[in-house]
Amino acid sequence: MRNRAALFFLAALLILCAATLGGCTPQDETVAAQSAPDLSVNISVPYATTTPTAAPEDPDSPFSLDANGRVTVLDENWIDQGFVSVGNEDENTETGYTQLRLGDQGQSVQSLQLRLRDLGYYPGDISGVFDTLTEQAVQLFELSYGTMQTGIATVSLQEMLYADTAPAYSSQAYAEAINGNYTELQLGASGSNVLALQYRLRELGYPITHITGYYDQETAAAVSLFFEAYGNGSSSVAIVSMQEELFTSDARTYGGATVAPTQAADVSNLDTLSEGNIGSTVERIQQRLIELGYMEGSATGTFDAATTAAVMAFQRVVGVAEDGVVTYSLYTQLISDDAPANGSAEAEAILAGGYTLLQEGDSGDAVTRLQTRLVELGYANGTPNGRYASATVSAVKLFQRAAGLEETGVATAALQALLYSDSAPAYTPTATQAVTGDRYYPYTLAMTELSEGASGELVVYLQTRLAELGYFDGTVDGQYGSATAAAVRAVQANMGLEQTGVASVTFQEHLYSEATPPSGTTMYDETQSFTTLQLGDSDPDGESMGPVESLQRQLWELGYLDREAVRGVEGQFNEATQAAVVDAQRAMEYVNADGVATPEFQAFLFSQYCGMIRK
Repeated sequence: MRNRAALFFLAALLILCAATLGGCTPQDETVAAQSAPDLSVNISVPYATTTPTAAPEDPDSPFSLDANGRVTVLDENWIDQGFVSVGNEDENTETGYTQLRLGDQGQSVQSLQLRLRDLGYYPGDISGVFDTLTEQAVQLFELSYGTMQTGIATVSLQEMLYADTAPAYSSQAYAEAINGNYTELQLGASGSNVLALQYRLRELGYPITHITGYYDQETAAAVSLFFEAYGNGSSSVAIVSMQEELFTSDARTYGGATVAPTQAADVSNLDTLSEGNIGSTVERIQQRLIELGYMEGSATGTFDAATTAAVMAFQRVVGVAEDGVVTYSLYTQLISDDAPANGSAEAEAILAGGYTLLQEGDSGDAVTRLQTRLVELGYANGTPNGRYASATVSAVKLFQRAAGLEETGVATAALQALLYSDSAPAYTPTATQAVTGDRYYPYTLAMTELSEGASGELVVYLQTRLAELGYFDGTVDGQYGSATAAAVRAVQANMGLEQTGVASVTFQEHLYSEATPPSGTTMYDETQSFTTLQLGDSDPDGESMGPVESLQRQLWELGYLDREAVRGVEGQFNEATQAAVVDAQRAMEYVNADGVATPEFQAFLFSQYCGMIRK
């Protein structure tokens, strides 16, 4: 252990020296040099870091998979017949397993769904129909073995799935399985290695709010804290030796202590820490409760009745259910610097306001009120919709920064008490905030088409966003030169759009959404033929499957369009189709959700990553 820690310290020292001297080494092409955005929009499978090879086409199959893993229906009757497969010829007579894929049904699919649900990959009902939710679950399991994420349950995959060694989703074994061989990771990286890194950091108590598969600022901060736990200087780069140490059984927790094997559950089960648990994490919780005046006595490390009562008292103040259970969210609130002390004026104001904790995924009137107040103070724009998504998270983080609080993006009861008070600070944009991309661009600034030769504030925001996604490494100077045009073309190429190098208004609108792929992600290998579709458009007469009907089918498949709303008018862009496009745009965090299906919008909607917004 001592030798390993020494090697880790030496490696950390070398990378810090290299950073100080301005040295650099060639990076893996999937690791961008700039920060990537927080793409935490109900993501189920991270952006792949490479484009999979084309799956061999089965001539008897009612559908095919292209090089991007996208399903193309070959037999339209297959859909109308209720997704019944034409057959399962790929059978292993020794195990009894048959290859299962989208559209299959029967007892084998029921067994598959049950096993996937038992392991945590599948959240749906045991229907016996291999639907898209089942396909996503299979993709998640494929991720653990580093195979192409086809969503097809082959015989060999089922053999691994039903084995006793199959890792449960988000377990330590899963994290180790998907991590594979370590590679250096830094801001902008994405994929399964980042997913494993984030999971392990959070398991050890480091402040990781969202496990997204994207190496963002929050992940970088947690990595720096891990370096500091070993007495090293701060570094946001997860070097190989750091990751090797991170995944050992005695890796140090956020508090700097080591976790004995018998105590590991204290950290990994933070979602269920309650009366009867013991360990170092319980001891730390008790110490913090004592510091804040919710508990008397000493920290014993045993979660007893007195600890339960203290936790419930703290829960009452922070506005969550008083069940005495320490979730990960509650734990982060408790150890934060702005946690309200028992009996303080802040605590009394919170109790008087009756606030409850709000965070990503919540919805309702309380969220609408929160968004309204954020708009009033200038931290957000647009119309409040009552959905706590990434735009609301960003606005809350901006407010936390202005108030000198930890930028978690979670609206605690204490934060709301401050937000609704007369002393709440209003948003005052600075040059630093514009460059770091706290807001992708000021929504009050009207967009215009940009091309080489353009200059000004809009170009600054365009360059900043391109840099965040890893496409632009030049100077953010507000001058639309050849480097900026090349970056725009790179985004267009990855999205399957015509590579003009011109940032149209619709391109900018999509670029500032949460559905733009970071550098290193290829959505399409070839230019696609999408054209703008909007209310009143219709497919040409006699065309069996035109662009409007294809759009409608995809919106229906993703859960945004009721099939009955277009029954008899397939291929006609009616108001129901427009409303479905609006809902999908909102899920993608479009600022201007206008119901127009632009080529950029369709490029994402028909890509393999559309599952990010699946309802």
